[in-house]
Amino acid sequence: KGFGFLELARACHMNHLAQARQTWLWQNLDISCSTMDRRQVASPRTPRKRDPQKALESWAPAGARILSSPWTDPKPEGWTRFVCFSDTHGLHNEIPETHRPPADVLLHAGDFTNSGELEQVESLSKWLQEYPASHKVVIAGNHDITFHEAYYVETGARRFHGGMKEPYDCRKARQLLTGCTYLEDTLTEVCGYRIFGSPWQPEFCDWAFNLPRGEELRKRWSAIPAESDILLVHGPPHGHGDRCEDGFKAGCVDLRKAIEQRAISVTVAGHIHEGHGCTADEATLYVNASTCTFRYRPTNPPIVFDLPPPAELRAATAKGAVERAAQLQ
Repeated sequence: KGFGFLELARACHMNHLAQARQTWLWQNLDISCSTMDRRQVASPRTPRKRDPQKALESWAPAGARILSSPWTDPKPEGWTRFVCFSDTHGLHNEIPETHRPPADVLLHAGDFTNSGELEQVESLSKWLQEYPASHKVVIAGNHDITFHEAYYVETGARRFHGGMKEPYDCRKARQLLTGCTYLEDTLTEVCGYRIFGSPWQPEFCDWAFNLPRGEELRKRWSAIPAESDILLVHGPPHGHGDRCEDGFKAGCVDLRKAIEQRAISVTVAGHIHEGHGCTADEATLYVNASTCTFRYRPTNPPIVFDLPPPAELRAATAKGAVERAAQLQ
């Protein structure tokens, strides 16, 4: 994922995509794809996966209800409707009108720009302000390089914006993002639900908010509050919405472990465009809300779900978490 990888793929020609990814693995991880699958991202079990376009009322954990297109089913009294987007890459205005259903809360899991362009941030803010949802919560992703100032000053400005007379002002980038609550390793409460957002993901081709797998990412995930109801992250946990086109699972093992140690009802991510859809375990609904396809067209439908009132949701999730812990032993 990401234009850094696509540059490598183009150099090898698109019909050598698998070879290009293998080359990247050797160069950046010093480990083969097959070995990586066994040693770095080994999965104890296969998660249940469902088509988000089918009604899943009897399946989704913690009483969550996933809606099918055109997302017009009436909402149960006292419930809250969420609509999820991610990886819009500056193409938010090209999202089909039929893919913009109203909701109480909009969640965006990052990569809202191509490479941190301020013009795209400003355009997104207008799009968010006009979107038919009462609340909007947004995090950054690896493409939103002007939101990671240390990375942008050291690497990003030169690598992506070297042709500009002056690099972008990262402070202005954040000031231009309006019409939403922006989270960066922070917690907010919306409609009674506690939402924690974090932009970090395993390092890939030297983009923003990258960290090495292992201790550095574990430190970030240890900061996830135990009381979080919804986790908004850019990169998915391993085994949930992380399967790349060639079958490689790029998700974070340590993120998955952190989720399994907590009673989190819903995790919303993106990053892996091909992983769009939903999976679940006994306690948590996992959403990959990538709007852009593998070829960067904003045509994947949003993921829409309803949640029961917070107290009811937490009780059901806590019960599911106990069942999950027993399964993992």
